[in-house]
Amino acid sequence: MRIISLSPSSTELLFAMGAGDDVVGVTQLCDYPAEAMRRERLGSWLHTQPAALDALRPNLIVTTTYRPDELRSYSGKGEVLHLEPSNLSSVFESALLLGRAVGRYQAAERLVQTMQEQLEEIRSHAPAQQLLVYCEAWPDPPMQAGNWVPEIIAIAGGQPVGGLHARPSEPVAVDALQAADPDIMVFHWCDPKVPPDAERIRNRPGWFALRALQANACAFLPNNLLNRPGPRLVEGARHLQAEFQAHQQDR
Repeated sequence: MRIISLSPSSTELLFAMGAGDDVVGVTQLCDYPAEAMRRERLGSWLHTQPAALDALRPNLIVTTTYRPDELRSYSGKGEVLHLEPSNLSSVFESALLLGRAVGRYQAAERLVQTMQEQLEEIRSHAPAQQLLVYCEAWPDPPMQAGNWVPEIIAIAGGQPVGGLHARPSEPVAVDALQAADPDIMVFHWCDPKVPPDAERIRNRPGWFALRALQANACAFLPNNLLNRPGPRLVEGARHLQAEFQAHQQDR
């Protein structure tokens, strides 16, 4: 089989379920595992030339939430499988759908089961006292993380600010954040070219009044551990829990 993966999360899923040898093309953003970076690079997940796809003679093209416009009416080589998870349950469902499509359904089942068991193990070590947690997925404008991230926060032992479970990330107003008064703020910006910067955050109008910023209760996580709906969400949950535990020790 010849597979083109047009998102980092589907690339990670494919390699995790043992289908990496069938992957012939990925995006410039697909950076894990290292072996994926040796595949043909096909631009970003927002812009892909159909001719470049055809040249790789794919049987399957996998897209996710940010589907290239060129593929909305694609009629070239290969089927298009679109995955758009919005919460943890649909992350697991997407993995199973992908596994079935590439002939790796049993491997996908094992992967999902392993992820679920690992997340439950993390939940069992959650701090007794929950922290109120703000997670930010994008800096300009500041976007509170939604989709599966609130569930990951809860598994790690925190209480997510707001109610964005299974809803896309959305802009947050500073007055709403002041009213919520989070104990800790976590920044995992989607743009890998713009790493989180504490000084830049403090200089936002009205933000320095936030208790968490004044207390330096901030954490900066690699964006790919929380923003990609794939196997490394487990690692993201571990990182979050470690930050929560460290913050509680410092209080």
